[in-house]
Amino acid sequence: MIHRGTHQIGGVATEVRTASTRIIIDMGSELSMEENYVPASLSVSGVTDTNGRCDAVLFTHNHGDHVGELMRIREGIPLYMGVLAREILLAVTKDTDAMLKKRIMQANRFTAGRPLVIGDMVITPYSVDHSACDSYMFLIEADGKRILHTGDFRMHGFRGQALPKMLDKLIGKVDVLITEGTMLSRDDDEPMTERALQQRARLYLKQYKYVFVYCATTNLERICALSKAVPRGKYFLCDTYQAKLLSLIEKHWGRYSPLYRNIKRTTYDDERMARFRKRGGMMMVRDNPMFRRIISAVDREHSIILYSMWDGYRTRDGSTIPAFLSLAGRWAPLHTSGHASVRALRTVIEKTNPKCIIPIHTDRPDGLCLVCPNKKVAVVQDKEVVEI
Repeated sequence: MIHRGTHQIGGVATEVRTASTRIIIDMGSELSMEENYVPASLSVSGVTDTNGRCDAVLFTHNHGDHVGELMRIREGIPLYMGVLAREILLAVTKDTDAMLKKRIMQANRFTAGRPLVIGDMVITPYSVDHSACDSYMFLIEADGKRILHTGDFRMHGFRGQALPKMLDKLIGKVDVLITEGTMLSRDDDEPMTERALQQRARLYLKQYKYVFVYCATTNLERICALSKAVPRGKYFLCDTYQAKLLSLIEKHWGRYSPLYRNIKRTTYDDERMARFRKRGGMMMVRDNPMFRRIISAVDREHSIILYSMWDGYRTRDGSTIPAFLSLAGRWAPLHTSGHASVRALRTVIEKTNPKCIIPIHTDRPDGLCLVCPNKKVAVVQDKEVVEI
């Protein structure tokens, strides 16, 4: 059963159960472009109340549209998440929110490729590329059936090309594929790769003395890549919050790839800002008065703001982002999606050859019928039970 997410992007929650075991994958907050929108809370019997039982809640990654309703999960239900995802959630949670910190600290940590046995289910997490570091697919095996829940994933990130080999060697054929379909409603044929984005950043650093980047702090892999685009002799400046998260990545993932080792993360103060104005370089920024003052103080002719977020945030009614971007001499888009392209969806479908596909995390679930016309696509409604 998909409790939420069959016809919307974000706010997802998926239930898988056998006669004796019940798990939930993700409990996310809703996303909306509407101004003053109040997200609807998700109620799940036995999870957000005591009217039933639940054996575990597993999280694919740490984005709010997947973990945002964690505190609605009743005490006593075991939580599971990746090691780095747990550390990042702890780091971004305010110290004043003691109850949330306590719940996150209680979460069990899992490791890619190492099976979890919950009741009569065997659940194996597999690390995938996404804009959130430490994201996972879950292979669920029970009652002689195999279900693959993709979570959010893509193939155009730095680690994305490992996906086909992983599907061939480690996952294989499945009975049911529950897949994200975020980009089914978008026009991008094939998104820019993160490597190409990094190369463009290098070109902007050659062309402009001051390169400011407007990017979500949760998009940590991109921040790692941008920091490595900055040449020796120029600064890469971020705030202490971002530096802390980058340190966590280096600590937990540094052994896996050079991308996560020796990350530049100089934090700014008055002395470093004076050096930045003299030498130039790259600075991560957000739309607030402090960064507005910083950008306005440098030479406009030699400055640019790179907008590295989904363009819908910029173009929605009432957005202050256009005014912020106008502070520099120029602004340019430099973004690519954290989600699966049509090519990536086809790859997963071809490799796993499912008997049934259920699209979630999409406002265009019927679009998957066009992607794989010869496959059974179950376009279901929230709360609808699918038996396999």
